[in-house]
Amino acid sequence: MTGFKQVTKAQARTHLSRDERIERLNSVVAELETREEFVIEISRLWGDAQNTFLTIGRYLVQAAGRLKHGEYQAMVENELPFGYTVSYQLRRVAEAIDSGRLPGADLPPNYSTIYQLTTLNDEQLQLAQSHVPTLIRPTVKREDIVQFKRGLAKAKPPAVPRTGQLEKRRKTLLAQIEKLQANLADIEQQLEGIEG
Repeated sequence: MTGFKQVTKAQARTHLSRDERIERLNSVVAELETREEFVIEISRLWGDAQNTFLTIGRYLVQAAGRLKHGEYQAMVENELPFGYTVSYQLRRVAEAIDSGRLPGADLPPNYSTIYQLTTLNDEQLQLAQSHVPTLIRPTVKREDIVQFKRGLAKAKPPAVPRTGQLEKRRKTLLAQIEKLQANLADIEQQLEGIEG
């Protein structure tokens, strides 16, 4: 007997993530001196946080695909440290990156900014890539994308009904006119019979 207890991968990950020694090591703040040291360390931690958000999004995609709808909803609403809106955004970001719709390497390190890009349709996404400066870049701000979307809405011409829809409406109106004329003729005939 070796004395080791066999555990699943999930149990091992849970144990590692809860190991106090690892948590203490991860939260140790080193004494930094130079601007460059601060930039490097803060950027590293920020990148770690953003990678964690992407991993969370991937787990949410997995959960949404494997759990029953009600079970997934209950988990998001009652057991996770964030609500439906954040879970939806994290899922959409993970799906867009993993499907190749958005290039992971060229994206900003912020899931809510990336989410704004996921709300663009394919044509708008192409416009965003050809926009000067391109909106598909690591330094893009959420406000830049929101402003771009507002510009798209303003530039969009008012919806013009298609010919097919107009023809269908015309036929309906003509049929109604014909029916009204038939009713009118019937009433006039009845009136003539009463008067005559």
